[in-house]
Amino acid sequence: MAICRVDTVSIPVSDQNQALQFYRDVLGFELIRDHAESQQTRWVQLVPKGAETTISLVKPFAGMEAGGIQGLVVQTYDIQSTHQELTGRGVALSEIITMMEGRFATFNDPDGNGWVLIESTGSMLA
Repeated sequence: MAICRVDTVSIPVSDQNQALQFYRDVLGFELIRDHAESQQTRWVQLVPKGAETTISLVKPFAGMEAGGIQGLVVQTYDIQSTHQELTGRGVALSEIITMMEGRFATFNDPDGNGWVLIESTGSMLA
């Protein structure tokens, strides 16, 4: 089998401009591409700094609905610091929970797409 990695995850959003502002300006993702073929078709692609897998902020298609993605996991090396920084930027994060040799907190984007922020030990990776 030749599948070797996850390249891009589509995140269904109701407003691409609002979502772009959240992911770029609040979460600190880097904008790779913002290209509109027409008023109905726009490709907005971002990546967390240093990551390989990207996200695309898409208008819902093929059974998707804005806010319908849950459980996407992003990793940090210092969850306490990242939690404080994101909270200061207006992100509503859960309390930090320790389990399975890692520390976790959850948050949602403006549409309700659910994310998990983790800090894991070397023996536990997402």
